[in-house]
Amino acid sequence: MAEKVPILFCVGTNHESAGLDFRETLFLSREEIDVSLPQVIKKHGLREVMVLSTCNRLEVYGVMDRSELTSHHLREVFIDLQRFCPNPKQELDEEIKHRSYHYLHKDAARHAFSVASGLDSLVLGETQITGQFKNAAQFAQESGTLGPILKRLTQEAFSSSKKVRSSTDIGKKPVSISHAAIDLANRVYGDIADCRVLVIGAGEMAEVAAKYLLKYNPKELFVCNRTLARAETLVEKVGIGIAYPWEELNEVLTLSDVVISCTSANEIVLDKPRIQRSQSARNKPVFLIDIALPRDIDKACAELEDVYLFDIDDLKQVVGENFEERRKAAEKGKKIIVENAEGFDKWLSNINLKPALGSFREYLEALVNQEFQKSFGRSPLNSLDENQIKAAEAMMKSVVNKINGDVARLVHNPPVGYTPESMAEALKSLFPLDKNS
Repeated sequence: MAEKVPILFCVGTNHESAGLDFRETLFLSREEIDVSLPQVIKKHGLREVMVLSTCNRLEVYGVMDRSELTSHHLREVFIDLQRFCPNPKQELDEEIKHRSYHYLHKDAARHAFSVASGLDSLVLGETQITGQFKNAAQFAQESGTLGPILKRLTQEAFSSSKKVRSSTDIGKKPVSISHAAIDLANRVYGDIADCRVLVIGAGEMAEVAAKYLLKYNPKELFVCNRTLARAETLVEKVGIGIAYPWEELNEVLTLSDVVISCTSANEIVLDKPRIQRSQSARNKPVFLIDIALPRDIDKACAELEDVYLFDIDDLKQVVGENFEERRKAAEKGKKIIVENAEGFDKWLSNINLKPALGSFREYLEALVNQEFQKSFGRSPLNSLDENQIKAAEAMMKSVVNKINGDVARLVHNPPVGYTPESMAEALKSLFPLDKNS
């Protein structure tokens, strides 16, 4: 039976593999992950694990000690993350089978590095994902699930992101979901310079959107948030605008031509009746842009007259701006990712080879020591003086180092047709490396 080794994996779904409706169904809050993950770890024997949950993706990065890992097993990990939630999700087996992806070993590392660098994003080269990746790593660290392999993976992911942005032009013009939302608003309205724009929420996405709005010089900027102090802080950071308390959301809606909603609420913020009431008072078109997940705005709002609703997936029509320039930079960035993934894979392989190589060295040292004691206890070697014995010991130690070094190099750089892992297995078969044997 093949020995179990640490296997790095990634399983998930994103904006390429699934539409917004399905991603919204799968979306997990930090609280849900905290409840579900310990049960997933226990059931599947996860050695390390990190969950990345954003508006565009839900991914599980992990390490398991197994002889092999099948796509079925990985999908079960992903499905169980939903099953063990406080409010269990619907049976998603078949949908997840067709709308998810998985990667192992070097491919998992390459995917992680691409994600952290913004090269796997809806908006190519966006910067917000790097922070989200860091947050996921931080949560895993605080939960005690970020072991040595995932810790190294995340460090290399951040290093890759930094190198991609410093070595290519992809970081010259900051882009994100929030940037794309503002560009979309300007495109569909014609010119938002004459518009009153409402931003609902005061988190990172809201801040990026509000600051980017300055480029278009809107007539007025409103910020409404459940915590008024946070809305006031955001207005202060931007330098313009009026902060509104949550209780006055209905009032400010009637004043707004463009509404960009990006809260972290788990329920609908703007439902059809609320928008219907505000439109009755406005008698003018309103453009609603929902960049939250779960979504803030009820899809039924689009049924109302003069109400134009756009969501995250609709942003695909505007990310073409400067796309060709970013695509060329991304191609260069992908080469950096591939190189870094190769290096990580080599490091991971070394971890898996260390037990066999360490046992082989111990075997050599024990064998030499055993024969040394036998030989130097008998004539004529038992008559050697202390200096001569030390010289003999040094010679035997040098032989051990030479044999061990040659074997290690061969295992790490095997002949054509062999892998490092197969060479390590051969060592175990050729020599009694098991201390209990």
